[in-house]
Amino acid sequence: MTTNPETHRQTAEKYAACFTHLRPETVANLRDVTTSDIRFADPFTQITGQDDLCAYLGKMFVEAENPRFIVTHIALDRELAFLRWQFSARIPVLGDWQFTGMSEIGFNEDGSKVASHTDHWDASQVFYARIPVLGWFIRRLARRLGSLQKTA
Repeated sequence: MTTNPETHRQTAEKYAACFTHLRPETVANLRDVTTSDIRFADPFTQITGQDDLCAYLGKMFVEAENPRFIVTHIALDRELAFLRWQFSARIPVLGDWQFTGMSEIGFNEDGSKVASHTDHWDASQVFYARIPVLGWFIRRLARRLGSLQKTA
């Protein structure tokens, strides 16, 4: 089945709007734009299904203060869409947290729903490097690898 690229764009825009307006009371709105068996992955987890997706994102509001996504770009290439976004929140222990990431989303057969979502962002620099002792090791290793690349 061939889908209309405009259908993909509309679905991607609806999905992006859900993340832009994500609040505890709006998490369930993702059910309107995702398949019941959506596959979601980020650097920390892999889940399947709307219930688990809504629970995972809902938990973010319990564990972080004022989490917020701002989708800055939407790009399409055939059956995939890419969302570039900025995330910000206040995280206990880490403090203010802000970073940019990219999500790759795939569609169902007719393009009307999001069937897969894979987040791409550098957890080593964005998250692990901010943990006091672990961060020291990661920053040191990154500097060491950077100096090796310059001599190669």
